[in-house]
Amino acid sequence: MAMKTFYVGIKGVIIHDDKVLLLRADGGKGRRDIWEMPGGRIDDDETAQQALNRELNEELANITDISIGGVLHAARLPWDIDGTNSLVLIFYKVNANFEGDPKIGEEHMGWRWCTIEEARQLANDFTLPAIEAAFAVR
Repeated sequence: MAMKTFYVGIKGVIIHDDKVLLLRADGGKGRRDIWEMPGGRIDDDETAQQALNRELNEELANITDISIGGVLHAARLPWDIDGTNSLVLIFYKVNANFEGDPKIGEEHMGWRWCTIEEARQLANDFTLPAIEAAFAVR
């Protein structure tokens, strides 16, 4: 059996006015049509926090005042991103503001500020524990 390579993805759980920001992934290019948090993979010599800061700025054009808190949850994706590669996601609590509504990039088709109840309907099993933890530590 071939060994898998695991990439590390960093996600930011942003809660504002008792709602969490969820982004709807663009299901094209082999990606899944899911609701997720902003973030992405660590590049080269980045720390986890540097990667998350970069990804937040790339995916949310008008984000301001980013403050990255502690780790909320970590999970392995329940599917492989391709034949021998998988992804481990680390979810961080993030405080941030926006100039108006969030402006999303082309990786996402939509966004929503969700109550915990709405998030439980939209989020999947491996992201929900991070959301639950973020609401618990406010």
